[in-house]
Amino acid sequence: MAPKVDQGTIIILDVGRNVSLPEDNKKLAPAEENKNFFLKAKECAARIIERKIMTQANNFVGVTLLGSKKTNNTMAEEVEGAFRHIDVLYQLQTPTWQMIRDLPKEPTKSRGDWFDALIVAADQFKKEMERAKIVNKKIILMTNFQSPAKINDDQIEMVVNGFKEENFEVDVIGLDLTDENHKGDDIDLARHFVEVTKGATATFDYVMRYLLFYKKKATSTAWHWNAELTIGPNIKIPISAFVKTKDEPVIKPWKKAIRDPVTSTSSTTEGVMRNKVLVNTENYSTVEPVDIVKGYHYGQQIIPLSEFDKSMLYEPGEKSLSVYGFTHADNIQWQSLNGDGLQYIFGRISDKKAQYAITCLTESLHELNLVGIVRRVYNNGNAPKMFVIMPVIDPKEDCLCLSMAGICFKEDIKNMAFPQTKFKKFACSDEQVNAFKDLIQAMDLTSAYDDTFDDAEAFPIAETVSPTIQYVLDCIAYRAMNPGKPLPEPRDDIMMLFRIPPLIEERSRDPINKLKQLFQLKKVEEKPKRRIKAQGRNDATILNQSVNPDQSNGDSDMPKVQLPIMNNKGSVRIGTIDPIDDFQTLTNNGKTLSDLAPDMTDAIESLIYCNLDGNYSKALGAMAFFRHECVKVDPSPYNTWLLTFKNALTSRNNIDVINKINEKKLGLILKEENPSSAYDAENSHEDSQLYENDTVPDDTELSIRPEINDLYAEMI
Repeated sequence: MAPKVDQGTIIILDVGRNVSLPEDNKKLAPAEENKNFFLKAKECAARIIERKIMTQANNFVGVTLLGSKKTNNTMAEEVEGAFRHIDVLYQLQTPTWQMIRDLPKEPTKSRGDWFDALIVAADQFKKEMERAKIVNKKIILMTNFQSPAKINDDQIEMVVNGFKEENFEVDVIGLDLTDENHKGDDIDLARHFVEVTKGATATFDYVMRYLLFYKKKATSTAWHWNAELTIGPNIKIPISAFVKTKDEPVIKPWKKAIRDPVTSTSSTTEGVMRNKVLVNTENYSTVEPVDIVKGYHYGQQIIPLSEFDKSMLYEPGEKSLSVYGFTHADNIQWQSLNGDGLQYIFGRISDKKAQYAITCLTESLHELNLVGIVRRVYNNGNAPKMFVIMPVIDPKEDCLCLSMAGICFKEDIKNMAFPQTKFKKFACSDEQVNAFKDLIQAMDLTSAYDDTFDDAEAFPIAETVSPTIQYVLDCIAYRAMNPGKPLPEPRDDIMMLFRIPPLIEERSRDPINKLKQLFQLKKVEEKPKRRIKAQGRNDATILNQSVNPDQSNGDSDMPKVQLPIMNNKGSVRIGTIDPIDDFQTLTNNGKTLSDLAPDMTDAIESLIYCNLDGNYSKALGAMAFFRHECVKVDPSPYNTWLLTFKNALTSRNNIDVINKINEKKLGLILKEENPSSAYDAENSHEDSQLYENDTVPDDTELSIRPEINDLYAEMI
């Protein structure tokens, strides 16, 4: 079965002697005055092909050169001496950047027959229909008709009727055939072609203005999502949800190609071979995918999730749209909405009862000033989302339906409390309020232009294009045509979207000057920030010194947001950035060894468990410092923690860490190291020397908590 193509377009570009002369038109801009018909036609053809590429639609494009030096078409091979100086540069195919590169750079000295070129284009469509089904067939003719066509009267009606039967559309670009100033037999015949085939005609200036920005292609049938709107256990309304607005990415998925650095050619059939290897960060061994258990990273812990656990997960159910309840419209604020667009809900197509039910529901919500909260499951396997349905009644558009937008969950809403500004000092007078009203009226965008423009509104909704998207697409097109050059600046047409309309700028000048007189502003000089040396102090101390309630800048009467002030005492913990410095700082503040031991051990464990590069020098240094402090005061915190820590390292297979601890002689503290300390010999471990020599302890009782031992003692 032949593939289906939405549209086929053949561009007939006149490159003969008749389009090489410069046009004398003083109405054009200075940059356009010296351009001849050939340059304008070439630029327009390149822009049309570029738009075809960027839209990524299912279209075919062909290029035929009229007035070429050589003759290259099948009709010339069949009819000797006819269809000369017509070169089929590209047959109908998917548009490529190479088509634009191969357009001729200068006109020739030959002349071609534009009527013969139309017949050649029709013949291309006839041969293309054998391998593809083209729905819309369009021929774009770009010539100034200054090279008369050799036409027989009997031939004209036959060709015109053939174009009409085959549903060809002939568009003439370059000369506006509706202009009565253009006269001649060729002009009349071209006008007849356009009228019979229901084509279009326009000048280059008009077409280029239309092609200034990339716009979405209008579709006759909108995509819709069918489901059942359920209200309670008994009410089910078949509905169809249509996308009204939706945030889409700038660039759709492009077909990837590999470029050969030697020949500078690209290939879509070749690729880069990639191999994914899973490596255990503890012993740097390769792990097979079958041995991997996926999990979730929760803080510093990895929570595994097996296949059995997945079977017990929450299932959202099948595709549905369920009403959870109704609430007052004032309870739904704009900051509570989220999602990537807006949808309109109508009754199911061809179901009059469903359409009537949606109409009644819309009118009821509008009269009661209510909205509905619904739960939507897009399809099987998708997570449920909450939406709000609101009535839409627009008599101008004859629209009576429901709109649906996403709504935030409770944890997604961030409430911020701001201070009140209703102070007598900041109260505005009536004159100041009226000045702001005048400024708002002067900046009305609905009347931003005068009668010289087609539309008085500036930046109309659903018509204004995004400057970011336009510039990104321009850069893609420029990079395709100029691989080695830097990207250009945004063109003036895009920068115009950022500029204030001249009429609004003129109207708002007086209100702005009046506001400057009514509001005397005082310039606040920003004091240079003083750099604080962080040596010898932790981050919390620097933060406490920078947030000082006694130091205030500006007017003291201004409302302020009170930030919580950190307290030096009891709020600073030992961190992993510099645990030794934090320990010394807290010791100077009066903290005892028993108070600091848990934080110090947690910091050491974090430095070892979260290490990725295998360098444990920082952790071992902190461990040596902690052991030295315990030797001077009390060895029991270090010994108790070290036994549990070694068992944990053994269970994690961190044998290299245990070996480094033994190499650094950071084992248990023996009583011979500090006999004068408050170390109780009765509480010491008699087998301390054993733990000092063995790298893997065999005594499993040490890993059992005391509560479990007490439980077993009671049972005995």
